[in-house]
Amino acid sequence: MGREPNFHRPWYPVALELFRAAAQGRRCRVVDVGGGAAEMALLLRDEGHEVDFLDIDPENVSRARALGFRAYQHDCNRPLTEVLVPASYDAALVLEVIEHVFHTQVLLRSLRECLRPGGFLVLTTPNVAHLHWRLRALLGQPPRGEGYHVRFFTYRRLLAELQQAGFSVEREAHATSTFGINAVRTWLGKPPVRLPLPKGLRGLLVRSFALVARTA
Repeated sequence: MGREPNFHRPWYPVALELFRAAAQGRRCRVVDVGGGAAEMALLLRDEGHEVDFLDIDPENVSRARALGFRAYQHDCNRPLTEVLVPASYDAALVLEVIEHVFHTQVLLRSLRECLRPGGFLVLTTPNVAHLHWRLRALLGQPPRGEGYHVRFFTYRRLLAELQQAGFSVEREAHATSTFGINAVRTWLGKPPVRLPLPKGLRGLLVRSFALVARTA
């Protein structure tokens, strides 16, 4: 069932920041994979980019088409090249999607095929090894999202999956614990703040991964 639009999702400002840095002022052709209520598609279109939309939910796809997007209904466990033309996109969004896909490599490898040489993807996903999740495990609780999420990623696992699919990470802007400060800033339309973390602590203190990966 399609969901209602919500432009206040905390990963949207980070994703926009990463996209703008990777695009470097160029107008891009973008595919929004698992685009939900098309919030990011709308934001990028307003900035002058050409955006295609892909989602498994027929209601989300219908809404996107009504908004004027070229939209495809597709299960990301199957190659994206079944519905998208190879080497036709400059960029892709994969925001809070990869944790819902059983066949990670099918998604990432086919996404790489859909990108032009030097193309990039902006990806976000929760960190299952965050300190809070570890405390839940010690208390005998399942990972948050278990049953809704079908894959769980650590920092090393995510980087390994991207490298295996032929991507190279070029920029990171992970969300760290800020004790509610970022929730307020997001609601006010301000960019989030992030605590600088040594690489060795990212797996423990990052709540959600956010990065740009480019085709190698």
